[in-house]
Amino acid sequence: MNYTYYISSPLISGTQYGSKGFASPMKELNEQTVLVESCENKNDSYRQKTKYDDRVDGYFSTYDLGILLQNRDSCLEGKLDSDGDVDYYSFSYGQKSFYEKMGVGTEITIRLENIPEGSDYDLAVYDAKGNQIGIAKNNGNGGKELTLLDWDGSDRYTIRVENHGNGNGNVDAEEPYRIRIMEEKYQKQEKADGRQDYSSEIEKLHREQYDSLPEDERYTGTESVEGLLEKKSSGEILDKREEAYLKIFANLHDYERAAANGRLKNTLFPKMQEALEKAGIDVQGKEYAIEMDIYGKITVTGELSEEEKRKAADVLEEQFSDELWDCHMQASDYTTVEFNRIDAYREISSFLGKATGGQYSCDDISVDVNGNISGLSEKMCQLLNSQESNGRYEQLRDDILMLYDYGMDEFSSYKVRYEVAGTDIKIVNN
Repeated sequence: MNYTYYISSPLISGTQYGSKGFASPMKELNEQTVLVESCENKNDSYRQKTKYDDRVDGYFSTYDLGILLQNRDSCLEGKLDSDGDVDYYSFSYGQKSFYEKMGVGTEITIRLENIPEGSDYDLAVYDAKGNQIGIAKNNGNGGKELTLLDWDGSDRYTIRVENHGNGNGNVDAEEPYRIRIMEEKYQKQEKADGRQDYSSEIEKLHREQYDSLPEDERYTGTESVEGLLEKKSSGEILDKREEAYLKIFANLHDYERAAANGRLKNTLFPKMQEALEKAGIDVQGKEYAIEMDIYGKITVTGELSEEEKRKAADVLEEQFSDELWDCHMQASDYTTVEFNRIDAYREISSFLGKATGGQYSCDDISVDVNGNISGLSEKMCQLLNSQESNGRYEQLRDDILMLYDYGMDEFSSYKVRYEVAGTDIKIVNN
């Protein structure tokens, strides 16, 4: 028997956007699916959502990797673009609660395959709260895999893929890695619900992971997880033992914020300073502020001449606007919903500015009760409303539907801000 699987518009807290949900074309559950990570959608933060194009049916795309469960030949193909690139994927497993009610247990195995020759990629899985609940190990076949343990009470996960050694190895930006997700069902024995011990089980798992580390990656210092995160956030370079320790014990949300702050101080800020000096702007020892609006326009204020402020804004806007935005957003403590709304407005604004030469903006968009988008050019509306759009247009449509109900104009005045004092830079949170 064949089952039909409908992929609908993205879910926020398990609910659709009212009656405006979009249903992608039908997909047979037992058909092979090869999802391809789209280079047009960023997925270097756990809060970002990415779309995938299906190599088998060119128009099919989805937020979620759960579709891979239905066929053992199905997989996701992704690429690490650089040594320091990190890829995040969402994976939901809503069937789990249904199986439990039926007395059926499941084992989910996640496998990382086709790791480029000479490379060493890592895969880890986190629950909805950011707890690390699995690190893939070598399986003897050139890949890595893990099986989610039966005490895990989650049904939403984040998969993280990165280069081993914190970006100090080789990556192949042309050769894709593959992720497969497989399910095994079994009849559960009667036993007491152990979810109340979830925290202790996680602690036990982390201790086992730590004990299995090679000796040269096992941290033996006295710093707490919080202390190591503070060091990382302040710009200190952690050694491989400290990094391995955080990869096991730190919450994903806290780790990403610390990593973004550290990247700002160690990588982004020095590049910015160098670019400004090359442009003939003396910033040594100066105090100044960088502010960027949601449309990417940068202004500079502080101890610089008016000409220097103008030139500095031009340099930063031309070379660093995306990095400044991403770093600020990743280091923020926004909820996922807040993050998605702000980022969606910026993505829509940027797309319309580039695609229409500024002829249209978010203010022109309308959505009727059936979820049909209007107010833009006829061709663009056709693409946004089509059920055979590629991942990029499907992403834009989903973002428009999300923001239209909330209020498109709520984000037009949003800005990110950095303050510089000599050799130090900090993010000013809104």
